[in-house]
Amino acid sequence: MNFAFLPFHKTLINSLLMTIAIVCLGAYSFGQLKQTSEIDFIDIAGEGGITLMTLIWIFFTLVSRPSGRVTNLLFIGLLFTHVSVLLDFLDEFFIYPDDHWLTAIEALPAPLGMVLMSIALYQWHQEQTAINHQLSRTERFYREHSLVDFTTGLYSAEYMKQQIKLEINQAKKQQTSFSLMMFDLRHFAQFNHDYGYQHGDLMLREVAQLIQMNIRDGDIACRYASDRFIVLMPNTLEVTTKEIEQQTKRAIEHLAFKHGQTSEAIYPKVITCNHQYRGWHSYEEVLYDINNHLSAAKQLAKKPYSA
Repeated sequence: MNFAFLPFHKTLINSLLMTIAIVCLGAYSFGQLKQTSEIDFIDIAGEGGITLMTLIWIFFTLVSRPSGRVTNLLFIGLLFTHVSVLLDFLDEFFIYPDDHWLTAIEALPAPLGMVLMSIALYQWHQEQTAINHQLSRTERFYREHSLVDFTTGLYSAEYMKQQIKLEINQAKKQQTSFSLMMFDLRHFAQFNHDYGYQHGDLMLREVAQLIQMNIRDGDIACRYASDRFIVLMPNTLEVTTKEIEQQTKRAIEHLAFKHGQTSEAIYPKVITCNHQYRGWHSYEEVLYDINNHLSAAKQLAKKPYSA
């Protein structure tokens, strides 16, 4: 059990102990102890159990909640209820003079305490509703943004897999095709080594922006791996895919990336490939095939990395 909140409730705990002491001292001062033969031990067990339970409720309230308005209302309501049941419990041990004020007020604190607890519980409900709403928004945010790559702002590889599955089913039903393009930055590991990961992330973001700028509405771009990007192009002819691939490749390779205060420009080199697919492939086969096309393109690449 976590008792982290208890140190913040010292005033409430002291108030509880003081109230119990005052009630017990009042009963002892104004009452007369009963003879043993007059004591009903069954009533003592029942009323003593209720008295103990109110103390337990107070304890768990203080353990479970931070200090504040709702906690104070719950505490005061429970304290008033406890005073009533404690006085009722002490009646089993003491006899008071007729019409004594202790007897007169015995039943008063409990109803007032219940009213205060009802108000506190309503406010607690409002509090929990607000917290749950915020948690729901946070959960939805992370659920949606877990499908986005943090570094580039493009969709993640997991999201792309889902979209490829959907596109395969769509192509199968409508007997259409879709295309994939893949881009791979050459010598990106060496770039990170030479200029640092911070500049590497910046390079990836700028490349991602260029890809996003050169594809069409409805095309889906994602960061597939560290230095590899993939674009899904629904219902697209091969000639159109090839044209957009070349436009995007030229845009990336004309990126004059500068680091620090130097005017020296680094022009990234990129390997690209594209292929068209229909609905008879699984998404595993599609991804395996497009990666093979990229591997073949990398084998043919001759141009060295320039800086």
